[in-house]
Amino acid sequence: MSDLTAEVLHPDQRPTAAAFPALAAPAVFWEDDRWWRFTERTDLHEVRYLAVRESGELVALAPLLVTRDGGGLLFYDTPKMTGELNAFGAPELLAPAERARWDELGGSLAEARRGQYPSVALAVFGSHHGIVHATGRDAAGRARVLAELPRLLDEAAAELGCRSSSLLYATDEQAAVLGPAAEARGHVPAVLGAESVLRLDAPDWDAYLAGLASRKRRRAHRELGEYAEAGFRTVVREGPEALSDSVVDLQVALRAKYGLPGGRPRVQRDFDAIRETVGDSCLVLSAERDGETLGFVLYLRAGRALYGRTAGFDDDRARGVYFALTYHETIRWALAHDVREIWYGLAAYDAKKLRGCDLEARHGWFRFTGEGRAELDETVRLQGASERDRLLGLGQDSTTSQGD
Repeated sequence: MSDLTAEVLHPDQRPTAAAFPALAAPAVFWEDDRWWRFTERTDLHEVRYLAVRESGELVALAPLLVTRDGGGLLFYDTPKMTGELNAFGAPELLAPAERARWDELGGSLAEARRGQYPSVALAVFGSHHGIVHATGRDAAGRARVLAELPRLLDEAAAELGCRSSSLLYATDEQAAVLGPAAEARGHVPAVLGAESVLRLDAPDWDAYLAGLASRKRRRAHRELGEYAEAGFRTVVREGPEALSDSVVDLQVALRAKYGLPGGRPRVQRDFDAIRETVGDSCLVLSAERDGETLGFVLYLRAGRALYGRTAGFDDDRARGVYFALTYHETIRWALAHDVREIWYGLAAYDAKKLRGCDLEARHGWFRFTGEGRAELDETVRLQGASERDRLLGLGQDSTTSQGD
């Protein structure tokens, strides 16, 4: 019998960094108390927390994102993610029989998803698992929590009245413990993609370029040359005021291009929340020409790491700017300011690997109930298997959460 228990907390009840110091100086930005306050500002999910105690002592906290009716952000809305390739998956890589089954299942997913709300995901914005262990916990103590986390999440889902749940974006190390425990409870495993991390060990920009293979060095020179010849210069702004009206305009245009909801009010609300919670960590690199901002990338800085948050470009007038700004100009700035890691997030793996990123697999486990469960379970299995095959094709040999 485990002596680990958990309770679900409202944001007003969760310990702050003052009471739970692990939130004050986390290893990853997405575990920062300030970022959790940003997440709490969302109107797309109800935010709750799982407070894990061992013999009565608080030993871990994890964010819970509750979706009531299917209107949540794609990457944290458990039913919506299932069968949605913008979330994860590459069915074109499946064997013919599996691909045929994937296509067959697609017709029943809409109805099956509707019966899975309310839903809860253990995760935090940034496509991160979110579990934070108390300061000073050793590896054995952390493992005890992870081994019981699927059970504790099931209990929390029942308390919240949720018909489906997921534990998302775990690392390989976490998955080695979480996977067996989750699968023993009938949770369906899936590879969700990979975090792309660029680690810099050169002392400066010239040394970095010199250390590249000749082909990559020529590409960097070409892309930067085209950037300069097109009349662009990079402007760097830090702090809350870096989120200017020009940045908002580009983000609004980007969302409109891809048919994303919300428009300017939503973008302005999100940027206001970032400014008010983690504004001091903001870093914006802008591609400007004739005093006009035509592209930007927003990072959040924590110590010697940058975390990519969002970007926007004027596709008609800033062709070819993306790679120069997001990689070369960012790396140049990072090396000059003692930054040694750049976290670029999930997706676009070919381009990220080509530019030197390490791909670190992220894993998830899904639990559905009631009518439609069998179809959803099978869909997630195929979806995760195809994402695993995508990563294997890129040389990323992590299949920790995938059973045979």
